[in-house]
Amino acid sequence: MGCGMVRRVDELGRVVIPKEMRRILNIKSGSSVEMSINDNNQVVLEKFFEINNIYSSAENLANIVYEELQLSCLVCDDEKVIICKGLNKKEYLNKAILNQKIKNKSCEEFLNTPIINGQISVPEFTYIFTLSSEGVDSGFLIVLCENKLEENIKNNIVLLTKFLCSLLKF
Repeated sequence: MGCGMVRRVDELGRVVIPKEMRRILNIKSGSSVEMSINDNNQVVLEKFFEINNIYSSAENLANIVYEELQLSCLVCDDEKVIICKGLNKKEYLNKAILNQKIKNKSCEEFLNTPIINGQISVPEFTYIFTLSSEGVDSGFLIVLCENKLEENIKNNIVLLTKFLCSLLKF
């Protein structure tokens, strides 16, 4: 294991996460972290992604989009692809998303644009649907297709994502 950094606990029990560690874990002001104790009684600190907490429901959403609407899709947390339906898993699963392209782009249409870092096959149309609740983005549903989506299909996907988010307090 690497060298640790020593920090003092203040009178309220707080510890500051060193800047270097925050940078490595991409923890910014307002990010959530999950703390646990492993089998060796060591404290483990990880960046927390709300979408991982409801993974099975996010997978159900992806299944509906893929099986019922026959559209290939990805579900991403704030950093990487966590679910891949109808696409080459090796090309997409656990790959970083290009955040600057998709932040605040709900239901945005991208033409011939890579959305995933290192994406090889770029479909003609890519649609981003933000998964959020109470104004906080928790992840993204990305639909990749060769044809432009009809407005009613986009509206159905928006309704599906909003319904999922409202049920789960995403």
